[in-house]
Amino acid sequence: MKKILALSVIALSIGLAQCGGGDSRRDATTVGEAGWVFEGWACAPDAALAKQGQSPAEYCTAEKPKDYLYMKFSAAASQRAIDSGRLAMMMSTCRDAALTQIKGDGLSKIIGDFLEQASGVSDGQSTGVAIVRQSQGLIRGAGVYDCCAIDNDTGACVKPGEKENWEQCMCVGYMKFPGGQKAFETQAEKAQAQ
Repeated sequence: MKKILALSVIALSIGLAQCGGGDSRRDATTVGEAGWVFEGWACAPDAALAKQGQSPAEYCTAEKPKDYLYMKFSAAASQRAIDSGRLAMMMSTCRDAALTQIKGDGLSKIIGDFLEQASGVSDGQSTGVAIVRQSQGLIRGAGVYDCCAIDNDTGACVKPGEKENWEQCMCVGYMKFPGGQKAFETQAEKAQAQ
Protein backbone atom coordinates (compact mmCIF):
# COMPACT_ATOMS: atom_id res chain seq x y z
CA MET A 1 0.00 0.00 0.00
CA LYS A 2 2.80 2.42 0.91
CA LYS A 3 4.46 1.63 -2.44
CA ILE A 4 1.28 2.59 -4.34
CA LEU A 5 0.95 5.80 -2.33
CA ALA A 6 4.60 6.69 -2.93
CA LEU A 7 4.21 6.10 -6.68
CA SER A 8 1.04 8.22 -6.70
CA VAL A 9 2.83 11.08 -4.94
CA ILE A 10 5.75 10.86 -7.38
CA ALA A 11 3.36 10.86 -10.34
CA LEU A 12 1.50 13.82 -8.86
CA SER A 13 4.71 15.78 -8.30
CA ILE A 14 6.01 15.09 -11.79
CA GLY A 15 2.63 15.87 -13.34
CA LEU A 16 2.19 19.14 -11.50
CA ALA A 17 5.80 20.20 -12.03
CA GLN A 18 5.69 19.95 -15.81
CA CYS A 19 4.81 23.08 -17.72
CA GLY A 20 2.81 22.46 -20.85
CA GLY A 21 4.15 19.20 -22.20
CA GLY A 22 1.26 19.07 -24.64
CA ASP A 23 -1.25 18.68 -21.80
CA SER A 24 -3.34 21.75 -21.02
CA ARG A 25 -3.94 20.63 -17.44
CA ARG A 26 -0.32 21.22 -16.39
CA ASP A 27 -0.25 25.00 -16.18
CA ALA A 28 -2.40 28.04 -16.64
CA THR A 29 -0.76 29.05 -19.89
CA THR A 30 -3.09 27.35 -22.34
CA VAL A 31 -6.36 28.89 -23.40
CA GLY A 32 -9.39 27.65 -25.27
CA GLU A 33 -11.34 29.43 -27.98
CA ALA A 34 -12.96 31.59 -25.33
CA GLY A 35 -9.48 32.73 -24.29
CA TRP A 36 -9.57 31.67 -20.66
CA VAL A 37 -10.24 27.91 -20.35
CA PHE A 38 -7.20 26.59 -18.48
CA GLU A 39 -6.00 24.83 -15.33
CA GLY A 40 -2.86 25.05 -13.26
CA TRP A 41 -0.75 27.55 -11.33
CA ALA A 42 -0.57 31.27 -12.05
CA CYS A 43 -0.71 34.70 -10.44
CA ALA A 44 -3.80 36.35 -8.95
CA PRO A 45 -6.80 36.75 -11.24
CA ASP A 46 -7.50 40.07 -12.91
CA ALA A 47 -11.26 40.41 -13.44
CA ALA A 48 -10.95 43.24 -15.96
CA LEU A 49 -8.54 41.28 -18.15
CA ALA A 50 -10.64 38.11 -17.76
CA LYS A 51 -13.64 40.00 -19.21
CA GLN A 52 -11.43 40.79 -22.22
CA GLY A 53 -10.80 37.06 -22.69
CA GLN A 54 -7.21 37.04 -21.42
CA SER A 55 -5.78 34.25 -19.31
CA PRO A 56 -3.07 34.63 -16.67
CA ALA A 57 -0.61 33.48 -19.35
CA GLU A 58 -1.08 36.85 -20.97
CA TYR A 59 -0.73 39.03 -17.89
CA CYS A 60 1.26 37.08 -15.29
CA THR A 61 4.93 37.96 -15.22
CA ALA A 62 7.86 36.20 -13.57
CA GLU A 63 7.76 38.81 -10.79
CA LYS A 64 4.21 37.88 -9.75
CA PRO A 65 3.95 34.88 -7.38
CA LYS A 66 2.20 31.84 -8.85
CA ASP A 67 0.23 30.98 -5.74
CA TYR A 68 -3.22 30.61 -7.32
CA LEU A 69 -4.46 27.23 -8.51
CA TYR A 70 -6.99 27.43 -11.36
CA MET A 71 -9.29 24.43 -11.90
CA LYS A 72 -11.99 23.64 -14.48
CA PHE A 73 -15.33 22.25 -13.35
CA SER A 74 -18.96 22.26 -14.41
CA ALA A 75 -22.10 23.59 -12.77
CA ALA A 76 -25.79 23.70 -13.63
CA ALA A 77 -28.52 26.33 -13.72
CA SER A 78 -31.40 26.00 -11.29
CA GLN A 79 -34.38 23.96 -12.42
CA ARG A 80 -36.58 27.02 -11.95
CA ALA A 81 -34.37 29.01 -14.35
CA ILE A 82 -34.38 26.17 -16.90
CA ASP A 83 -38.17 25.86 -16.66
CA SER A 84 -38.53 29.63 -17.21
CA GLY A 85 -36.52 29.44 -20.42
CA ARG A 86 -34.97 32.82 -19.65
CA LEU A 87 -31.35 32.84 -20.80
CA ALA A 88 -30.21 35.56 -18.36
CA MET A 89 -31.71 33.67 -15.42
CA MET A 90 -30.03 30.40 -16.49
CA MET A 91 -26.69 32.19 -16.90
CA SER A 92 -27.01 33.85 -13.51
CA THR A 93 -28.00 30.71 -11.61
CA CYS A 94 -25.31 28.60 -13.33
CA ARG A 95 -22.63 31.12 -12.31
CA ASP A 96 -24.08 31.30 -8.79
CA ALA A 97 -23.98 27.49 -8.52
CA ALA A 98 -20.34 27.53 -9.62
CA LEU A 99 -19.43 30.14 -7.01
CA THR A 100 -21.24 28.20 -4.29
CA GLN A 101 -19.41 25.04 -5.35
CA ILE A 102 -15.89 26.53 -5.26
CA LYS A 103 -16.47 28.37 -1.98
CA GLY A 104 -18.17 25.45 -0.24
CA ASP A 105 -18.00 21.71 0.07
CA GLY A 106 -17.47 21.33 -3.67
CA LEU A 107 -13.90 22.65 -3.43
CA SER A 108 -12.51 19.30 -2.25
CA LYS A 109 -14.23 17.53 -5.19
CA ILE A 110 -12.87 20.08 -7.64
CA ILE A 111 -9.34 19.66 -6.21
CA GLY A 112 -9.79 15.88 -6.37
CA ASP A 113 -10.83 16.03 -10.03
CA PHE A 114 -7.84 18.26 -10.78
CA LEU A 115 -5.47 15.79 -9.08
CA GLU A 116 -6.95 12.84 -10.98
CA GLN A 117 -6.67 14.60 -14.33
CA ALA A 118 -3.26 16.19 -13.78
CA SER A 119 -1.45 13.17 -12.38
CA GLY A 120 -3.62 10.10 -12.69
CA VAL A 121 -4.08 9.75 -8.92
CA SER A 122 -6.84 7.18 -8.62
CA ASP A 123 -8.49 8.48 -5.45
CA GLY A 124 -8.17 12.20 -5.98
CA GLN A 125 -11.47 12.79 -4.18
CA SER A 126 -10.23 11.57 -0.81
CA THR A 127 -6.92 13.38 -1.34
CA GLY A 128 -8.85 16.56 -2.18
CA VAL A 129 -10.86 16.25 1.03
CA ALA A 130 -7.66 15.69 3.04
CA ILE A 131 -5.91 18.68 1.43
CA VAL A 132 -8.85 20.98 2.22
CA ARG A 133 -9.06 19.63 5.78
CA GLN A 134 -5.28 19.97 6.40
CA SER A 135 -5.22 23.44 4.86
CA GLN A 136 -8.09 24.94 6.85
CA GLY A 137 -7.36 28.64 7.16
CA LEU A 138 -4.61 28.56 4.52
CA ILE A 139 -6.79 28.39 1.42
CA ARG A 140 -8.00 31.90 0.67
CA GLY A 141 -9.43 33.88 -2.17
CA ALA A 142 -11.54 31.12 -3.71
CA GLY A 143 -13.70 32.35 -6.56
CA VAL A 144 -14.80 31.86 -10.14
CA TYR A 145 -12.64 33.33 -12.91
CA ASP A 146 -15.26 32.95 -15.63
CA CYS A 147 -17.84 30.53 -17.04
CA CYS A 148 -19.06 29.55 -20.48
CA ALA A 149 -22.21 27.79 -21.62
CA ILE A 150 -21.68 24.10 -22.41
CA ASP A 151 -22.61 22.68 -25.80
CA ASN A 152 -24.76 19.63 -24.97
CA ASP A 153 -23.43 17.69 -27.98
CA THR A 154 -19.69 18.23 -27.41
CA GLY A 155 -19.49 18.88 -23.67
CA ALA A 156 -17.19 21.84 -24.42
CA CYS A 157 -17.77 25.58 -24.35
CA VAL A 158 -20.22 26.80 -26.96
CA LYS A 159 -18.21 28.31 -29.81
CA PRO A 160 -18.41 32.08 -30.25
CA GLY A 161 -21.42 33.05 -32.34
CA GLU A 162 -23.33 29.81 -31.67
CA LYS A 163 -26.54 29.69 -29.62
CA GLU A 164 -26.02 29.38 -25.86
CA ASN A 165 -28.57 27.87 -23.46
CA TRP A 166 -26.69 28.01 -20.10
CA GLU A 167 -28.45 24.97 -18.63
CA GLN A 168 -24.94 23.81 -17.79
CA CYS A 169 -21.73 25.77 -17.71
CA MET A 170 -18.01 25.10 -17.56
CA CYS A 171 -16.17 27.36 -15.17
CA VAL A 172 -12.61 28.07 -14.16
CA GLY A 173 -12.41 28.48 -10.41
CA TYR A 174 -9.40 29.54 -8.41
CA MET A 175 -8.03 29.46 -4.90
CA LYS A 176 -5.00 31.06 -3.32
CA PHE A 177 -2.69 28.48 -1.78
CA PRO A 178 0.17 30.19 0.11
CA GLY A 179 3.48 28.81 -1.04
CA GLY A 180 2.01 27.89 -4.42
CA GLN A 181 2.65 24.60 -6.17
CA LYS A 182 5.42 23.35 -3.85
CA ALA A 183 3.30 23.86 -0.72
CA PHE A 184 0.33 22.24 -2.46
CA GLU A 185 2.42 19.21 -3.46
CA THR A 186 3.64 18.91 0.15
CA GLN A 187 0.02 18.87 1.37
CA ALA A 188 -0.87 16.28 -1.30
CA GLU A 189 2.02 14.07 -0.13
CA LYS A 190 0.88 14.38 3.50
CA ALA A 191 -2.68 13.55 2.49
CA GLN A 192 -1.58 10.49 0.50
CA ALA A 193 0.61 9.25 3.38
CA GLN A 194 -2.32 9.10 5.80
